[in-house]
Formats: sequence, C-alpha cells, structure tokens
Amino acid sequence: MGPKTTVTTAHLVGIGGAGMSGLARLLRGLGVKVSGSDLCENESIVALRKLGIAVEIGHRKTSLPAVDSCWLVHSAAIPEHNPELFEARRRGWDSLLYSEAVGRLSDGLRTLSIAGTHGKSTTTAMTVTALLASGLDPSYLIGAEVPSLATNGHGGKSDLFVVEACEFNRSFHSLRPTLAAILNLDSDHFDCYPDREALEESFALYARNLRPGGSLLLHEEVTEEVLRLLPAKIAVISIGTGLYCDLSARDLSHEFARYSFTPYWDREALPRIELKVAGHFQVGNALFALGLAILAGADPKRACIGLSGFEGVRRRFQIHEGRNGGALVDDYAHHPREISAVLHAVRRAYPGRKILAAFQPHQHSRTRNLLEDFGQALARADTCLIADIYAAREDPNLDHGVDSRDLAKAIRAAGGKAVISGPLPLLGRRILGELKPGYIPVILGAGELDGVVAEVVRGL
Repeated sequence: MGPKTTVTTAHLVGIGGAGMSGLARLLRGLGVKVSGSDLCENESIVALRKLGIAVEIGHRKTSLPAVDSCWLVHSAAIPEHNPELFEARRRGWDSLLYSEAVGRLSDGLRTLSIAGTHGKSTTTAMTVTALLASGLDPSYLIGAEVPSLATNGHGGKSDLFVVEACEFNRSFHSLRPTLAAILNLDSDHFDCYPDREALEESFALYARNLRPGGSLLLHEEVTEEVLRLLPAKIAVISIGTGLYCDLSARDLSHEFARYSFTPYWDREALPRIELKVAGHFQVGNALFALGLAILAGADPKRACIGLSGFEGVRRRFQIHEGRNGGALVDDYAHHPREISAVLHAVRRAYPGRKILAAFQPHQHSRTRNLLEDFGQALARADTCLIADIYAAREDPNLDHGVDSRDLAKAIRAAGGKAVISGPLPLLGRRILGELKPGYIPVILGAGELDGVVAEVVRGL
C-alpha cells in the first residue's frame, strides 16, 4: 500500500527553517506541488530550489500559486498580518501551522511518532535507518541533520511515516499515530508547562491519540503518573534493561563509550547490536527504534544490522578532529540530564583526559528553574566556560532574574570550576585560551554554535 494524501498543492511561508524545509521535501516526495517563501536566503533554500521547488525571498501575496485550493503552511514565527497568510485566508484556503500540517499527514499514513524530553531526533533517525535496512521506504521528518540520510525530510513509497513528536506548545497533540513512543520525561519547556503535572498530562494526551489497535512503546522509567492517565485499552510495550521489559537490552559491554548488547523481544534473543554512536543513552534509543521498526513490519535481523551501522546525527556527540591531532566533542545538550549523559560518555570515550566544557545556556526560564541541576551536571567537567544565556523565545532586554553568573555560582557550589566567558562570539577564543595539554573540549548548547566549533577546530 502506498502513501495517501489529499493535498495537491502547498505553499510554505518560512520554508527555509529546519522543520519547514523538511516538510517541503516530504510533500514533494508524496507528489504535492510545493512552493514557498522566506525573508532571506540560506543553504536549505538553495537545496530546495535544486529539487525544483520555487522559493521567493520576501513575503508578498503575489507569491501564492494561482490555484483554487492549497495548503498555506506557516511556522509559528510568522505574524498574523503576514500578506501571504492574509491572502490565503481571503481565498478560503486551509491555513495551517507546521504541526497541524504534519498532523493531517499522519491521518493518511501509518505513523510512527517518537516523543520524549531527550533523544527524539536520534531515535527518529535510527528508526528510519532500521526500516531502510529492511528494504522499506518510509516518509519521515527529522528535527536535525542526519549525514547518512542527506536530508531531514523525505516522501517515501510505503505508507509508513516516521516523525519526531515535539512536546513544545503541545504540537504533538496534532498527531494520530499507529505506533507511539515516549522515550523519557523530564521537566522542561517551562514557558509551556508550569509544573510537572501539566507535562505528564500533555504526554498522556499524546498517547491517547493512538489509533485503535495501535501500541505505545514506553521506557520502563517513565513515571507511573503517566500510566495512570492512560486508558486501559492502550497496548503498552515496555522498553529498557529490566528483565521484565517486553524489549530489553542484555549482556551490555562497551569500548570507549560505544556500547554493544543483545536485544531480547518477549524473552527471545535477536542479533547483537554493536553501536557506532557513543553513550549509554544510545542503547535505549536503539531499543525504541528496533521496537518501532519490527512492529511496523521490518525484518528483525536486518533492522539490527542497520542499527549497528548507524553513524549518528549532527551535533549529537559529534566528534571533530583538528589538523594538529586535537579533537573536540560537539553536542546539542541543553538540559541537565543531557549534559550529565554527554559528560559521562566523554569520560569513557577519552579515559585519562580532563574535560573543558563550554556551555551556552538556552533560555532564562530553563536556567532559572533547573539552576541547581545544571550546576551539578556541569560540575562533572574539570573546567566550565559559561557563555551568556541565549534568550530563545524570550525578550533579551528584560531582566529574567538569572544570568550566566548565577549558573557559574551553582557549578562552584556543586564542587566544580566555572569561568564566565561573556557573549557567544568570544567563546571560541576563550576555549582555545583555556585549553591545556591533556584536556578534551566539549561544546554544549542548543544555540547557533557552528561558528564556535569551527573556530576551535581550526586551532586544534
């Protein structure tokens, strides 16, 4: 059975963004005529034009296609007075947020959705890899660059759709999955979820949107509070390392933070998986990908082989090597749990080396609410450089009640060493200035850190 979609034409406002560019590729692969617009050129727009997608720079109502019916898809950053959005509504077109468009696509496809506070992009990419290794051609949307796939969005020939399910703004409530995963659940996105109860209720509602006959893959450590909010009719498959999990990892071993294990499905051993990506947390990611792939129809043996060959996602424990023999670890980690996991993996990957961690905090609200946890996580490094807080979705001119100095104090209170590095453009120079023989630099954060990474790599 091939993919189904009722849309024939789509115009994407803000098409150059990470999610929107992936959606453009996916829709085009499904046979939809796609066009779009954005305020400025970028690499994604250049790549989309090479695929034959018409992209206008600037927002004008004349950019809209001359058709009677069309999806006008826009990112949340597009204001209500945008001329293209206004004109589309005047014409009576469907005006959809990105998450709403993805939700409608999930209605017509057999959807595998991956949710969780951490690991969504990697697990989504792993799931796609496992399906491809089994000869299947899924459609997919991934919220990060995956070098082995060479694209973040694809319209496949099968009826499968693998999608990262983001909890921010409750956007994953638009999905209607056949198979849904909850990898983990930690307090985050405080601008959306004021307390833990609100977060748990949101994840439970995401799970409740499963289609009849669907299954929920749930990590063994996800709290009982979420389970209690689910109706009894939902089939739950437990994932983890415990003996009583439906899909578990046993006989774990590792070499320089790269783990291998034997997966057991309902107490039956499957071929051993030897991961190329570093970190104990990748074991759980691989288990979820394997479970989703098998339930979607993948051959278990070929799926395991595919996962053993998975080479990772950009900015997820990505190792860069300098011309003079030095190395750097770059990671998207911006939550205390993620930082702890990355630094633990660095210790195992580089035994005997000391860690110079450079961190750009992401959002004042996250930093303020998790200040003590951030301090304890970053104290695992031997030295920390703390850049100014990146005010994502916040007014940078307001006093948010916390700054990088507060984080440095929290690190010192937890027994660590911290130095304020100031504005982000200064961070690369500060890293190279602080770097001593025997240290491995680790750059952490969800902001625009590519320039910092490139500057440090040139000096290694």
